[in-house]
Amino acid sequence: MRELFPENTFVAPLIVPGNRICIAEAPGAVEAERGEPLVGPSGSWLRGREGENGKRSGGLYRAAGVDESTVSRCNIIQCRPLNNNFPTSPDARSYISREDADASVRHCLNAHVIPIIRSRDWKRIDILGNEALHWLCERDGIGRWRGSPLPVPAVSPEKLLAVPTLHPAFLARTQEMLPAVVADLKKSLFVAPEYYDTHPSLDTVRNFSATEFTFDIECVRATGEITMVGLSEAPTRAICVPAKGAYLTELKRIFKHATTVIGHNCIQFDLPRLQVVGCVLEQSCVVYDTMLMQHLLQPDLPHGLDFLGSFFTNKPAWKHLSGDDEELYCCRDVDVTLQCFKQLRPMLRAENLLDLYENVQVPLARICYLLHETGFKLDPSRLTEVRADLAAKATLLEGQLPESLRTRLVPIRKRQLAPPGTLSEKTGKPLKYITVDATEEVSPWKSNDRLNEYFYTERKLPVQTHAKTNEPTVDKTALPKLLRAASKPSYVRAEGEGVSTEVIRAVRALQELRVIASLLSTFTKEEFGHVERIHASFNVHGTASGRLSSSDPNLQNIPEAARYIYVPSHSDWRIFDVDFSSLENRLTAWFAQDHERLERLSVPGYNEHKWTTSQFFDIPYDEVVKDNSKDAPYGRGKRISHGSNYGMGPLKISRLYDIPLDEVRVLCEKWRKVNGKTVEWQQATAAQAAKDGYLITPFGRKRYFYTDARYTESLSFLPQSTGADVCFRAMIGLMYDRIGWPEERVAAIVPIYRALPRPARLLAQVHDSLVFEGPGELADEIIDSVKLVMSQNWPELGGFNIPVDVKQGPSWGECH
Repeated sequence: MRELFPENTFVAPLIVPGNRICIAEAPGAVEAERGEPLVGPSGSWLRGREGENGKRSGGLYRAAGVDESTVSRCNIIQCRPLNNNFPTSPDARSYISREDADASVRHCLNAHVIPIIRSRDWKRIDILGNEALHWLCERDGIGRWRGSPLPVPAVSPEKLLAVPTLHPAFLARTQEMLPAVVADLKKSLFVAPEYYDTHPSLDTVRNFSATEFTFDIECVRATGEITMVGLSEAPTRAICVPAKGAYLTELKRIFKHATTVIGHNCIQFDLPRLQVVGCVLEQSCVVYDTMLMQHLLQPDLPHGLDFLGSFFTNKPAWKHLSGDDEELYCCRDVDVTLQCFKQLRPMLRAENLLDLYENVQVPLARICYLLHETGFKLDPSRLTEVRADLAAKATLLEGQLPESLRTRLVPIRKRQLAPPGTLSEKTGKPLKYITVDATEEVSPWKSNDRLNEYFYTERKLPVQTHAKTNEPTVDKTALPKLLRAASKPSYVRAEGEGVSTEVIRAVRALQELRVIASLLSTFTKEEFGHVERIHASFNVHGTASGRLSSSDPNLQNIPEAARYIYVPSHSDWRIFDVDFSSLENRLTAWFAQDHERLERLSVPGYNEHKWTTSQFFDIPYDEVVKDNSKDAPYGRGKRISHGSNYGMGPLKISRLYDIPLDEVRVLCEKWRKVNGKTVEWQQATAAQAAKDGYLITPFGRKRYFYTDARYTESLSFLPQSTGADVCFRAMIGLMYDRIGWPEERVAAIVPIYRALPRPARLLAQVHDSLVFEGPGELADEIIDSVKLVMSQNWPELGGFNIPVDVKQGPSWGECH
């Protein structure tokens, strides 16, 4: 490295009194300038900002209760690499070969780092980033190993010395993982012993008499068959029980007599599968699901058991070892689950979230499982029709692309089985394969490399780069920027009006083609034509706001065009789509105590976007045309309203919706004038979130804010989360009997409840609406029950209620 960059400043390690050292990856620009490690932006994140008096405030170390002045500092390499690309990273091949890179890093390690960590009896080594993890601990994957106490082989292959964590530079880009890094810096190096019985005798299982325990199942992935069940009644202790024969009989006994069971994602995964093999809980048994518990406490963080283990325990990473020893893996799962539970339950109680968990999250998870099991019927003929319509639209759109980007057939040589008796011309021996002339369909517009070449090399547009990789991209965030660049007078003068028009047409076609391609590959897959029902998953832990998420497919984001293929289970049934009317807008107005806005929203048939558009463009309300395209007044007004409601500034709205910035500024100012009460509420709410660091909804849901997006996230959290809880309580009030939930538990959170008339069924929850199916002759009864529960007055909102709009039809897409 010194040979490559002889003028580069050598950044020597800084050793201070103390027995803790922090080892990062490489110096940055400020470190190279000052000749001291971790004094630049990353150092500010780690050590806090330096004040005029030389004292530091804030920082990760301070949050972890560590005096940063007692921590020595160094890097794996001591010179700043070109463009901050670590020598062994693929991006560094432009200035150094892989062989030289390995040699240079190894030299730095052996000459400077290893002698330092051998020179003192360090009690703790903080390792920052994947490169430091790789070179010091000989492991890869900082996401997997962060938080794990590890040995440093150069010092001792057994003694635990180091805890790796994310590099502060990563946190500077996205702060969601900040609490995890603080937890890593707090950790001790003690790893609890493992008193596991991975192959217990039948007598051992018969002697298992605990009625409060953690459990976990292991299944055959292809069939879902349970192979073993892990049980733990005390931290560090676990047994792994085969799910067969006499062992299964004992498992049935254990679960039948349980009073409290604890599992991770157990309500929607483990318990339904255990019930199939006869391991059934009594109705009085209390169930704790650590995934749901942690989601209430840490909605912004990952929710997998591996993350919980890394955050709440000192268990070194183990999830990647499932194929090595499945019984040991299962025992670790239940042990970690129990150790996490021991911390989560007191934390929920301290944050006043235990009631929300027990009375909302638990029954909601059971309803979500029921939705998955019920599924939504598909009509194969409608699927074929929709796919054909989308393909036809794609063909028309491709005609708007330059010839070089359109789909076409290209000649290829294809390998195939040789006809019997085919002999080699050279050897005369029988051939198994031959190559023949064929054609292959290629779509250049789907190739990132080809699009980069077209837009940036051929059409000379300013290169857009990916936010994380910094590589050239033509992703969805780049297209609006390319559209603006191609429209600028300077570009038209330089490249000609014809080129500008071609690029603009290509970008717009590409945007629509990608939407169609997504529809064809997700919501209207060809293979859906071979299944009777789609069983989407609904996830309680899916979002930071508390709203449900959906997957396989994501029905939360299903476009209108794809809803046409979803039909009732029987020919004489109907689909009912019941939507909370302007849920988040009404709640925003309620929070802001904007009585004028609430009064407008209460007028039957009132459309707030039409009203806003009339104010923006001086068009009479009744003459506003509902056109959602961004160039139409209604579509433009709707976009401005959505962005402004959640505190977006003109620049962000302009970039997000591809609307000229000058126009956005004018419209945003008009929005502020006609929504003065809301603006006041926004400012007060954001200030409170900044001051307290968290917000609590009227239903008790709580979220901490510690990212750069705190302003907009705090404004969206209150209406979104409150709206979600209104919807969840309505679901529980309608579906309690289907999940066996006691009426007294329902009454504690839903003042008015009524069981959905049988045989009608709830099929999906999509944002602010609930989708049902049921017999046509029961339509009035179904609608009456649903409206009664969904539009009731909520005590938590001071008696405020949200009206609902009811649509019905022969398919989801034809509900009117």
